[in-house]
Parts: sequence; structure tokens; C-alpha cells
Amino acid sequence: MLEYSGGIYHLIQRGNNREYIFNRNDDKQYFLELIREVQIIMGFECYGFVIMGNHYHLIFKRYDVSIRDIMHRINSHFSRYYNQKNNRTGHVFENRYKGYHVGDDRYLLSLLRYVHQNPVVAKICGRVCDYHWSSDQYYRKNNALSLVNINFVLDIFCEDRSKAIPAYCEFMDADKREVPADFETLPRNEIAKKPVEISCLIESDKDRQQKKSQQSLETLLQVVTGDEAIYQAIKAGSRKRALSVFKKNFIKMAVRENYTMREIGAFISVSEVAIYKMSIKD
Repeated sequence: MLEYSGGIYHLIQRGNNREYIFNRNDDKQYFLELIREVQIIMGFECYGFVIMGNHYHLIFKRYDVSIRDIMHRINSHFSRYYNQKNNRTGHVFENRYKGYHVGDDRYLLSLLRYVHQNPVVAKICGRVCDYHWSSDQYYRKNNALSLVNINFVLDIFCEDRSKAIPAYCEFMDADKREVPADFETLPRNEIAKKPVEISCLIESDKDRQQKKSQQSLETLLQVVTGDEAIYQAIKAGSRKRALSVFKKNFIKMAVRENYTMREIGAFISVSEVAIYKMSIKD
């Protein structure tokens, strides 16, 4: 599998001997919290996931840390938790995860629908939106300050959220069922056929180029602070409590402009972990 910084990948991991290791909701919740913890430490962006009874799917963009190291940390920590909780020993997951490179935006959209359709195909629920343990809810609820970077995918449809979210829902709720072989067995150097209906839902490159470009972090911080001294203090990484409200407003604006937690943190000399914690505070 071709692997490089900035690449997007589809990862599949199954329980050992296809055992049902995610039967309980508290195990699924722990797994989500674990992914977020590893994400903050290792710096990858998550675009989609689903947790099923005996396996899970992840779609993420890696940066400095290799997929092997990321998956090892996730699986080893969950295995330790699972074995301790159930007073057992031995392998929890299969020895090797499956990994595929995601080559383009259209394939990514089809892949995300395939991942979200897993519970429907398994007859666990009737609709994609009915399943709680997938990333679908993050997109429908426009939840940008979270585990899932919804901006990347929604911007493929349209940069206007009032148009992008309905288009996303229409695409996910379509009757079409994706073919597993397109996402789990085809060599990644082959371009899978893309669903025709995507073309009428996504915004064209020409339309995107005509839109206003992303505002710089410098501009956003200046708008939020309105004061040179406050701007410089935040930019220098000051931890004064009086600056907290300005920082939180800056983070919210930067996320709406599709900046990552890493980029925001680097700009104001604050760790990605601290940025995340500030972003979820009331």
C-alpha cells in the first residue's frame, strides 16, 4: 500500500476469528474515546468511521506518524482494555488490518457511503441515520468541533453548509448499495467506477474557484481580538485566563475556515491537545 504524509486511507480491522468484541455500547464508547485520544497524540484527521459488532472501519488522513504505528496504538490499547474487562488473555483482533489508499474525492464519497451503509446491510437498522456508532451523525448535525473533520467531505459537495448538508444526506440516503469488492479487494492502483449521481450533487471546481478563498489565521485572530496587544499575547502563547474567551472564539472561527487543530495550535504556540480541550469547553 502506498503510504505518505497527507495521504487518505481506508482501514479495516476485524475481531480475532471474527469474534464479536463490540457487542456492548460501553465498549464502543470507549473505542471512540480511544480513537480521539490517539488522534490528538499522533495527529491524524478522521473523515469517517463505523463500529460494528466484530469489526470497524476508519477513514483518515495521516501526517507524520505511520499507519502501522497508529493502528498498533489503537488496537493494543483496546485489546488491553477488553482483556482486563473480560478477564481473558490472547488476541482480540486479527493479526493484520487491511489498508487501502483513497485516490480521489469521488472515491472518498462512495467509500464513506459504503462505510455508513454497513449497519443497514447487516440489517441492524433500516437507515444510515439510525445507527449511532458511525460518523454519519457528525455530518448531519454539522458537528465540526469533534473527532471527525466534517469540513473536508462537506466541502466536496459545496462550501455553503446550507447546501452541502442536504446534498450529503441525499447522497447517503440514496437506495444505491455500494459493492464491498470496490472497497476491500480491488488493487488501489485501479480506479473504481464512481456512482453517476455524485456529479449532480457536488460543487464543481470552477464554482469553488469563484468563491472567496480561506481567510488567513492572522486575519481571523485580528478580527477576534481587535487589539494589537491581545493579538500579540495570544500569538506568543500566553496562558493568561483573560485571553481564554478570545482564544475560544478564534478556534471556532478557524475551524469554520477548515483549519485543523494542528494548524491552529501551531499558529498560537499551543499544543493540539490544548486546542481541542478549549474547543469543547462551553
